[in-house]
Amino acid sequence: MNNDLQGQGFAVVDAPEVNLSSVAGSFELLPVDKYLASGARSRRFSWFAGTPQDPVKLPHKLFYQTEKYEGRPDIHREFDEIDSSVYKDENFKQLLEIYVHETGINMANTPIEVHQLRISCGDDFDGDPSPEGVHRDGCHYLGVFVVSRDGVEGGETSVHLNKEDGPIYEGILEPGQFLFIDDEKLMHTAVPLTTRTGLSIAHWDIFVFTAGEHRRKEN
Repeated sequence: MNNDLQGQGFAVVDAPEVNLSSVAGSFELLPVDKYLASGARSRRFSWFAGTPQDPVKLPHKLFYQTEKYEGRPDIHREFDEIDSSVYKDENFKQLLEIYVHETGINMANTPIEVHQLRISCGDDFDGDPSPEGVHRDGCHYLGVFVVSRDGVEGGETSVHLNKEDGPIYEGILEPGQFLFIDDEKLMHTAVPLTTRTGLSIAHWDIFVFTAGEHRRKEN
């Protein structure tokens, strides 16, 4: 397990060896997230067991966020599943391997949920990665991997002890970087994205990994 994650509750990990060019085109095909009124977010969602080298996609399920961690009524949302061309890709499997290595999660008994996300922004609208503000995801370990920042400005991600205090970490995650957070200890958010000058539209493509659902097995 990552020492920083274990000690301070978060860690930024570089993964330059992961080359997701083979799945980059799949972000163009993500369905628009119908649960976000702005239409600026697209998403697919699946969950996996097995091993990173041989992930087994589990049966389709709703994505659930509980009031306990979101501060709002329980939410069930349904998304199209991640395409097999993505989760069978060797570089995607490397992401699972890194997530398992850094968090100590065992996929065999703790499935990993994966969100494939695109946040868009344009001339007349910003892209908001965290419309809920500072929050928890309701898991044990959260991992955010940046695939690309195509023409975007901003989008700083921050980690907080609580909703009231300022960040204990704040930075722009670059392509090829992973941010890991112990979701039971800390909270997080990200500021809106804008387009670089001269561009009409831009995109932030990421994978979000979660596991545990507050059922940590103590060592």
